[in-house]
Amino acid sequence: MNTHDADPIAVLEHEHVFIKKVIDALNGLAGDAKRAQKADPETLKEIVRFMREFADRCHHAKEEDLLFPAMEEKGVPDTGCPLGALRREHKQGRALVGELENATQSLAGGEAGAGDALVDATAKITALYTNHIWKEDEMVFPMAARLFSDAERKDLAARFEKAEAEIGADHEALADFANRLAGEATAGTG
Repeated sequence: MNTHDADPIAVLEHEHVFIKKVIDALNGLAGDAKRAQKADPETLKEIVRFMREFADRCHHAKEEDLLFPAMEEKGVPDTGCPLGALRREHKQGRALVGELENATQSLAGGEAGAGDALVDATAKITALYTNHIWKEDEMVFPMAARLFSDAERKDLAARFEKAEAEIGADHEALADFANRLAGEATAGTG
């Protein structure tokens, strides 16, 4: 993704759209234990990969390594609210994706209770990310937009682009996966 000319805040907000699509699809796959028990483990493994690569290694990394430090330079404290809390939520998200991976492995192995574990992990991920994304979209990103000049935003966008290249995550393929998953979920309800 060429973010160099894009607004870095808009880039992060746009990435949230893909994360929400995947979480919505996950909820559809694991709506209840009976349905979760029948969920496709390969799709769930791809969701785990998406959450690790797109949501964490790409999206959260840009926030933690670039946006938050730039906000700190403008006087926003690195601990407490909002930045310290968001960093803690990122860490919590990593642990919950680990729970999702464990539930997926249990499901693939045909273990008893795997559906319940999948429903539990999905509920925790949904609760965390729904609240987290709201905080960023409605509070933190507007604050960040006010803090930076046009030149600073352009510089941040260039640093986002460089970070994506260094991470090496297949950003577009992962975004396509989110869109495909959302399309399948929509087709399954129609």
